Amino acid sequence: MTLRAAFAALISLLLVAPFASASASTTAIGSFNGTVVITSVRQTGGNTIITAIETQTLTGFLSGTRVAVGVEIVHPDGTFNAHDTGTFMGTVNGRSGTVVITGSASGLGNIGSGQLVVEQGTAGLAGLRAQATFQPPVTGPTTTAGTYSVKFHFEP
Repeated sequence: MTLRAAFAALISLLLVAPFASASASTTAIGSFNGTVVITSVRQTGGNTIITAIETQTLTGFLSGTRVAVGVEIVHPDGTFNAHDTGTFMGTVNGRSGTVVITGSASGLGNIGSGQLVVEQGTAGLAGLRAQATFQPPVTGPTTTAGTYSVKFHFEP
């Protein structure tokens, strides 16, 4: 076998191996409602930095509760960036356990969009890997509600 053929074989194995052991990716949808408890607010360089704890009730693909700690930065022009990390406890496709969900969002005023990463599952959710997009309209001073679309698979 030539060096070129050996390299090509190695590359093909590297590209195929991750997919051979994981279940096929599937797309699912759901919705959420959240309540925010603000723990601090401060001003820096014209930005307002808000730290909060959010409790979300999720339905659909993710069915359960997520509690997250996050930071939102509201810029002088009204745009915002937010990041949070929290633990979800509930069911996914009939499997129960917990997962860590990390999210980020951006927008203007009370409208935005964001992404989620789901990982570090326990019990029946061990091996769950997912990425999602969501729309988190602010519905009140400390409430949100929205929808999400998630692409997921279970690894062994």
